[in-house]
Amino acid sequence: MAMRIGITGGRGTLGKLLQAQLSAAGSLHDCFSGDICRAEELRAWLQAYRFDAIVHLAALVPTQSVQANPAHAFQVNVGGTANLIAELSPLPQKPWLFYASSSHVYNPQSAPISESAPVAPINLYGLSKRLGEQVVEASAEAAGVPYCIGRIFSFYHPSQSGSFLYPSLQRRFATENLAQPFRLFGADDVRDLSRADEVVTKVRALMNKQATGIVNIGSGHGTKIGDFVQSLAPRILQIVNASEGSPSSLVADISRLRQILGT
Repeated sequence: MAMRIGITGGRGTLGKLLQAQLSAAGSLHDCFSGDICRAEELRAWLQAYRFDAIVHLAALVPTQSVQANPAHAFQVNVGGTANLIAELSPLPQKPWLFYASSSHVYNPQSAPISESAPVAPINLYGLSKRLGEQVVEASAEAAGVPYCIGRIFSFYHPSQSGSFLYPSLQRRFATENLAQPFRLFGADDVRDLSRADEVVTKVRALMNKQATGIVNIGSGHGTKIGDFVQSLAPRILQIVNASEGSPSSLVADISRLRQILGT
């Protein structure tokens, strides 16, 4: 029998790509269209379907939005996660749960970062995702819900909009004189960058394996932000690092991911 999959956060980049991949594979799935802060709406959704797996992507993500309204971010990223698990608890059939966390729970360091590295969120978004992890760790186990926490490193996709790096760059390329010095914050920082569809493929593979515990999801390779920007630019840029201080590095050690997936 085909697996029935529930998705929260279906309107985001990863959510849309996940739906597309599941549809292409002929997998049965349904997206939660309500407000994750309203437990009664989650309850109605979960009772209407008997999901075998739930991919929990719903979150307030842009760091500027989180900084502007931390209380709302915690309501969604932490409270919404607690609501979801609370409504899963009484179900006779407990679905496998994937919680989309973030590399922002880690402190940047020069070497690739493993799941056992100390967590030290570098911003309020990272703190909200770490608190969400703790909700999952404490309450999902108590509810008998098998879970996987995926710490997702940086990703990009042409469909992104808003304040994310990729669409911000496209707007700058279209409006600025690229013959002039191109000021770029974090130009010398190193990040683990993947295409968003590659991230989704890995999430689906973890789901198929019913993996549990914490897993880094990334490429395992570091890319200097300046080099990434140049690779997208329509011409050679004169990139000027606009950041002060030493550059930082945030790259995933994906040994556990490879071990689980057998790659």
